[in-house]
Amino acid sequence: MHAESTRWGILSSVVVFILVFVIITLKTTASDRLDFLNDKRRTADMAPVLDGSFVHNIGELQLNVTNWGIIGSLPNSNYPMRDVPSAQYPAGSETEYLYAAGIWVGALQNGIPCVSTGYPEDEFRPGMDSQNTIYETFEGDTRGAHLPAAPDDDMDGIYDEDPLNGYDDDRDGKIDEDFAAFGNQMFCCEYFDNKPQCSMIWPEHNQMELKISQETFQWGEDVYNDFVVARYTVTNIGFEYLSDVYVGIYADLDAGARGLGTYHLDDQVGFWSGEWCAPWRNAEFPVNINIAYVHDADGDNGKADGYFGIAIITPNHLINSFRIFQGMLPYMNGGEPTNDFERYDVMAERAHDENTQTPGDYRCLLSLGPFPYIGFNNSVEIALAFVAGKNFDELRKHAAAAQMIYRGVWYDLDEDPTTGIIGRETKVWGPIERFDPDFCDGIPEELYIPKFTYIWANVDCRTELYNYNHRKCYRDINAVLRDYQTGLDGKEYNLHWITGGVSPPPRIRVVPGDHQVTIYWDNLSETVPDLITGFIDFEGYQIWRADDWHRPLGSSKDNGPAIDLWSLMEARDLVNGVFPNINFKSSFESGGWEYTPLLHLDRKEIFITAFKEALIYSPLDSVPCPPGLTPEECDTIEAVARFDLGYEGGLKYYKFVDDTAKNGLPYFYSVVAYDHAFGKNWVPDKKGRMNSPSASFAFTVARSQSQEADEYDETEVYAVPNPVTSETMSGWALGPTNSDPSGMKVEIRNLPACKFTLRIFTIAGDLVQTLHHNGSAGNGTVVWNLVSRNGQDVTSGVYIFAVEPEDSNFERTIGKFVVIR
Repeated sequence: MHAESTRWGILSSVVVFILVFVIITLKTTASDRLDFLNDKRRTADMAPVLDGSFVHNIGELQLNVTNWGIIGSLPNSNYPMRDVPSAQYPAGSETEYLYAAGIWVGALQNGIPCVSTGYPEDEFRPGMDSQNTIYETFEGDTRGAHLPAAPDDDMDGIYDEDPLNGYDDDRDGKIDEDFAAFGNQMFCCEYFDNKPQCSMIWPEHNQMELKISQETFQWGEDVYNDFVVARYTVTNIGFEYLSDVYVGIYADLDAGARGLGTYHLDDQVGFWSGEWCAPWRNAEFPVNINIAYVHDADGDNGKADGYFGIAIITPNHLINSFRIFQGMLPYMNGGEPTNDFERYDVMAERAHDENTQTPGDYRCLLSLGPFPYIGFNNSVEIALAFVAGKNFDELRKHAAAAQMIYRGVWYDLDEDPTTGIIGRETKVWGPIERFDPDFCDGIPEELYIPKFTYIWANVDCRTELYNYNHRKCYRDINAVLRDYQTGLDGKEYNLHWITGGVSPPPRIRVVPGDHQVTIYWDNLSETVPDLITGFIDFEGYQIWRADDWHRPLGSSKDNGPAIDLWSLMEARDLVNGVFPNINFKSSFESGGWEYTPLLHLDRKEIFITAFKEALIYSPLDSVPCPPGLTPEECDTIEAVARFDLGYEGGLKYYKFVDDTAKNGLPYFYSVVAYDHAFGKNWVPDKKGRMNSPSASFAFTVARSQSQEADEYDETEVYAVPNPVTSETMSGWALGPTNSDPSGMKVEIRNLPACKFTLRIFTIAGDLVQTLHHNGSAGNGTVVWNLVSRNGQDVTSGVYIFAVEPEDSNFERTIGKFVVIR
């Protein structure tokens, strides 16, 4: 026994040495495998992403994005993305508010008006190599840290220098290793107006050599999940100066339920500018909003009684024009512009159309500018928010919340405690005579600022006093003027897009079983500190399930259910006196949630040890995946190794089993992390903020277990339901889509644990359909959508199914079921 242990110890050491040698020899950078894993999660096969695979789906407003200048899915068109949400609100409904929106950029190039448009003429295109797709990230991604946290992800002395675009922008041999990620869901892409296909399709268009960097963010917390922010950075990559530049958004606004064929013909469109109270801490804060909006004139009998709008978020970019277009009139008679000269004229003219009074089908244009010029490799930036609400007041409330996220927080960037104090956060440069740095402090001053020097001033003091004394917005009873001031405690720099507070959702995976579903998740939520306080304020997890989902038009399993379908299954947290005070940090076997992953690997500990050795040798780089392991297994091994070493990126895992699931029914699961609020002496005293279940979810269907050969009972193989009728299928019937026009199914259950062919015949012996399946991994259910091999819905009748195993240890099995239409 001692000799065997010695031999095993020597063998293990040799294996570890070989693995470490192979790992270090095959050394890759962190971004190499992270990029692969990111591609595995969410990328498209072709550069133009037209398949609807990138939908902001973690909030109540769901919105498709592309990488060719268009936002929206063009419902009921011929595009493959037509079935996915296009400003669907509320999420999981069939109600849409946008056909398509596209960015417009207009400028004078050598005095000639030029306009590049994303829609209705698609004059922007991504590059055609594989990197030019859409990338997904989230706040908490180890590559995407930003201020006020430690932002230098690759420890090279600079930060956020390598945007998420598939390229090595900072030329350090790594790809996408140091960028800034905002929101619980962020999509990034780039596209251009100078690609060859642009000139082939639009030969009369004058290309300006533009690159558009498009970043869209969404948050999952209830107060912030009714909008999607879009930030556009327009860069001149040509050698010609562009002057009198305008950037705008053109939108074909269609409000209504998808099931109504002409829902786009009875809209009302308008524009609102004014002050609104935004939610802020335990009170409200007054902000100015500018928003173009649409609503359905009659509400489609309660199906479309909400409002949708596009709000200008960046406050220093004033709206130059708001125009409304309808019908097919020529441009001179009030119709849409159709060429660059007309489009530039519309963007540059200071005009503001009146709100519509008659229901109709409308398009609108918001134009911002002018920006004086853009030189070579220079950029301008705008930010918009696509916003929705149940009514007009809610629309403005949510637009104001988006404005508050842009307002962000103040930060001590220069690490100088003498700047950003007593309300003075703005540099004022000389020469200026008799300058008072604070008009509101009651101390008259007349300072001289010499040329090429500056002083810090409180230039927004009147705004601070106005906000503090605001009569309409609710003010906390304990609030003081200091709460409304900027430039305090040495904080002289404004950080945008910062919310803080809520813990990021964990990454989850679900595994269906026989009358049960197992949910796995990691502890990411426990490792990310609050952006504003710097403290880790995680408290606990909630397990949610959504039942009774029937795929309304425009929804899908990828984009989740309506919010009212979610129900709480269980909650556990830290044992610290905060409700419910039920410990989850014990092993699954002893009744807790902690789970040891990779139990199927015979030499798991050897691999973990090898990964640890490689990480000690090079802690900033990701470990290359040895032969014989999947990328998912390597990702988990490295996370466990990093956790054991106490390195950044280390994770542990949890497990929960839902044994109330019924086979065949569709379910969504979500694990929601929430934080705690601090009381006196920074002691947790109550539950804090949390995301909605839609912020991170997974779809599955519980299914029967396949039968092993030694226990195979052909009498247990049967069809469900039987008979097959609209009533018996109602529990799992789904709305039709182009890929699944029937939404119906019948299940053949308890099939053999091997590869087999299942053939379905009429009672007369005519072959109706052939299905192939592999039950070796445990899935004993085959689903048939009641469509024949000729693509036709089957008629009423008796049908025979025959199971023909490839494994001779299983017998051929015959069964039957009845279809009644």
